[in-house]
Amino acid sequence: MTNEERKSNMVDFFGMIGKFVAVLMILRYGALIAENYFHFLPTEGFFFDIINYIGLYAPMVLMISVGLAAVWDKSDILKLVVLVLSAAIVIFSFFPDVWTTIINYTGLTAAN
Repeated sequence: MTNEERKSNMVDFFGMIGKFVAVLMILRYGALIAENYFHFLPTEGFFFDIINYIGLYAPMVLMISVGLAAVWDKSDILKLVVLVLSAAIVIFSFFPDVWTTIINYTGLTAAN
């Protein structure tokens, strides 16, 4: 497999993830709009938790997958910048105490 084929496969992979998440978000928003008029969704429980998690994390996954698909066949510097920013988004989203740890470790003061 050549380098160009690998790049094409990765772009296709990120594009496929983006398409799946976009359809999932459309289904979620459609269900929420229908729920507003017909009140058929449960307001608590496992299904409600899934809908909330989709609303919370799907935009982040969509943004990262589309961003990576856009720059994967470009320069390595641009790819690295997007990967580092994507990692920062994920780390600070899932581990909010990391910022406090960084501030305490470096001795800097946080802006108020």
